[in-house]
Amino acid sequence: MRTGDAPRTSVLLVDDQPADLVALERHLAPFALHLVKACSGEEALHRIEDEDFALVLMDVRMPGLDGFETARLLRENEAHPVPLIFLTGAPPEEHTLAYERGAVDWLLKPVEPEILRAKVRVFVELHREREELRRQQVELREREREVLEERRLRVEAERERLVVELREAVRLRDEFLSVASHELKTPLTPLALRLQLMKNGLREGAPDVERLRGHVEVAHGQVRRMASLVDSLLDATRITSGRLALRRERDVDLAAIVRDVAAGFETQAMRAGCSMEIETPARVLGQWDVLRLEQVVANLLSNALKFGAGAPVQVRLEEHAGWARLTVRDEGIGMDEEVRARIFGRFERGVSERHYGGLGLGLFITHEVLKALGGHIHVESTPGRGSTFTVELPCSCPEEAGGGPRHDA
Repeated sequence: MRTGDAPRTSVLLVDDQPADLVALERHLAPFALHLVKACSGEEALHRIEDEDFALVLMDVRMPGLDGFETARLLRENEAHPVPLIFLTGAPPEEHTLAYERGAVDWLLKPVEPEILRAKVRVFVELHREREELRRQQVELREREREVLEERRLRVEAERERLVVELREAVRLRDEFLSVASHELKTPLTPLALRLQLMKNGLREGAPDVERLRGHVEVAHGQVRRMASLVDSLLDATRITSGRLALRRERDVDLAAIVRDVAAGFETQAMRAGCSMEIETPARVLGQWDVLRLEQVVANLLSNALKFGAGAPVQVRLEEHAGWARLTVRDEGIGMDEEVRARIFGRFERGVSERHYGGLGLGLFITHEVLKALGGHIHVESTPGRGSTFTVELPCSCPEEAGGGPRHDA
């Protein structure tokens, strides 16, 4: 037993002879124990109530309560019995009685110091091992409690997060259903009106063909608008479920796509009072999905004309180091940082749908299509000073594209 670094351990010495107590204390000095002395059985009982002892060394023959009676009372009152060694000069026939009273051992007086230290060493080490085990059990229970508490807090935090997400999902759903209902009904009203006008015109004896042709064109435009809305809804569903399919083709000319899509927006640009400035090289070839790229360009042009506030819209396409870069800039209402951070989310809008309409899916679909093609999109904008959307696409498949210019969205 190493006495230098052992924790303090208490041993109770009980003897009515002060000289014997001093001798016991001197014999046990090498152990650096906390030795508590009692001069009677009554005092020993009081000491036991106040302190935890590794061992009791007690004389058998004491006035008043002798060692045997004190041991009996100790055993009756102790929740955790303390090992007891009797110190006795009695004849051997009393040794059996010592064991019956609960002693674990006995020593003849005057005690031999080496024998005393050998026996005390055993019980002190057992006590220290027991205390260490108890300490470890307490630490283990505390750690288990902490782990359970951490787990409870994580579960509670996760539950709160799910509740917040659920509430947000319900809010988005209700908002989307309201907007979708409005957007889908918007083309139905002029469509129904044109059909009614065509029906009335056909009732006439000689219908005006040019007028009917005008009605048909308007009706056809509203049908296309409804088809576009439905396609956007289907695309959003495919993206959410991970079923957005791409049909890559070789030598797809992005420059031709940009020019063709821009030509289709000339009428809308005239109605918005926006001129379009298109700058593209002769060809920019890549392995892309033609229909999806048409969708991307159309979404960006539609967005620029809608929010362009009658100012020019600039479209520029260039190629560098195996990457195509498409920039669409308007000089309209612009957006702040908070809007830019969420503008590519599903059902997100930078402005009220009552003033500008739309499902809030165009930029979301654009972002996801470009990501599927190995590209990316980011926006630079200032309120009142317009917005610039920049698309970058690898001209080859993503696994073959390697590095290239990138911008963090």
